[in-house]
This record gives sequence, C-alpha cells and structure tokens, in this order.
Amino acid sequence: MLDEGSRLAVLAAIGIDVYRLRAAETRDDASQAATLGEHSDVPEQPARLVVGYLNGAGRKPGLTRLLPQLLRSVGVTDAAVRRVETAADGSLGELPQAPAYLMIGAAAARACSAHLSIEQQNTLMLVVIDAEPVSLCDAAAKRTLWQQLKPLARRLRAG
Repeated sequence: MLDEGSRLAVLAAIGIDVYRLRAAETRDDASQAATLGEHSDVPEQPARLVVGYLNGAGRKPGLTRLLPQLLRSVGVTDAAVRRVETAADGSLGELPQAPAYLMIGAAAARACSAHLSIEQQNTLMLVVIDAEPVSLCDAAAKRTLWQQLKPLARRLRAG
C-alpha cells in the first residue's frame, strides 16, 4: 500500500488530476473529543454560530446529512457551533450568545427571537431557512438556499 504522498505522486506521473475540496473539514481535538463523548483539556472555542431547530428535527436523516454541508459552506468548524433544540412545547431554554444564528424553520426562529432583545436582533445576523431539506432536490431550491446563506458566510468569514 502506498502512503498518501506516494499515491499522489504516482497519480500525477500518469496524468491524473486529484481534486480536493476548497475548505477541507478540519476538526480539532476538542471537537473530536466531544464527538467521541470524551472530556478534553483543550478549551472550547467561543460560539460563532448557533443553529436552532425544532424538537426531534436533529435526528431526521435529511437534516443530519444537510447540516454538516451547511456548516462547511459557511466556513465554520464544529467546535464553534452551538446547537439548540426547542422543547416539545415549542419553548427554548437558554440561548447561547453568538454573532450569528441559523434557524431551521420558522417556529425555531420565533422561539429564538423571543429570547433576544431588539438591540441584539439589530446587531446580530439571524438567518431562517426552510425546515424541509427534501426541497434540495430542486436546483432552484438550492439556489434560494445559497442566496440565504451567502450573507451569513460573508459575515462569519469577515470575523
């Protein structure tokens, strides 16, 4: 078996171009430990984005496939994202502070905005997208989604 460097050299020698993602997903030690359920001594990054959704929506297969792609498209690592789920009655517990909020569904956005003052809503970025990711089979729906996410991506990349 060839290691990665040797494999790329062999492919280049025979004329095969290897394409890579622009922003490869990088996961630091803290996010890997959180994924594995272990505790780490690495300090947690401050929240840059809060993702909110309705009760039980986080376990839907469509959203579990879509969410990592959305986070990669806006340029945020897993360690800088906080996920918030509404309770069964539609209420929201404690809302983390962040410069940007991505709400999946109008009901989640209503629950989130109830916890934010008018001044906070004017200074931060709140983006609401459709709760049903099945609409992403359509090119027009993908374009609409990207038009909604573009300002969020610009703001998060700017700092």
